[in-house]
Amino acid sequence: MNLKVITIAIAVFAAAALSVYAVQSTPRAYLLVQVEVTNAPQYGEYTKLTPAIIEKFGGRFLARGGRSTTLEGPAAPARVALIEFPSYERAQAFYNSPEYLGARKVRAGAAHVQMVLVEGQP
Repeated sequence: MNLKVITIAIAVFAAAALSVYAVQSTPRAYLLVQVEVTNAPQYGEYTKLTPAIIEKFGGRFLARGGRSTTLEGPAAPARVALIEFPSYERAQAFYNSPEYLGARKVRAGAAHVQMVLVEGQP
């Protein structure tokens, strides 16, 4: 292999490594959702809508309504979800989207909800 080919290969490898680093250095965002369901059938309709909307914005459930225990502080509601998004901005875009606004209207009156958006570490 000649020096020119090696130099080009190194440059291509370095560019690829830097682009991967740039993508990975963007902090992910996490939406912590705590829910007290007051109307299970109506809330069930809401839960059918949200996965596709979350996915559209690059999000994914890390936890959704599974077993939880409050270790300190006031007891958390029975239903807790943790959703990961590729960035803080994508999570905000999800929350403010017309699709999710429609889902929130379906949920209205069926639950008391607290959502906290937090940016992860780079």
